[in-house]
Amino acid sequence: MCKMSVRIIPNSSRTHIVGLCDGILKIRIMEPAEGNRANEALTKFLSKKLKIKTICIVSGMRARSKVLDFGNDFTIEPILDRLLRK
Repeated sequence: MCKMSVRIIPNSSRTHIVGLCDGILKIRIMEPAEGNRANEALTKFLSKKLKIKTICIVSGMRARSKVLDFGNDFTIEPILDRLLRK
């Protein structure tokens, strides 16, 4: 399994990747945290950016710090390269 730690900041002015800090990917999300909207926006944003259909939140459903699972077919280095590419 390819897992990655993510820290999200909901209620941002736009959805974008801030960067990598201490091995944790920081992402700003436009949606609020209420009603699971920020989690849905996060998985939809990353799915579209990476062209991966299934991204699961393994832990942190109700927290800003989350662990995402990208499946067995991927490794962390190519995913980070695609996400951090400008």
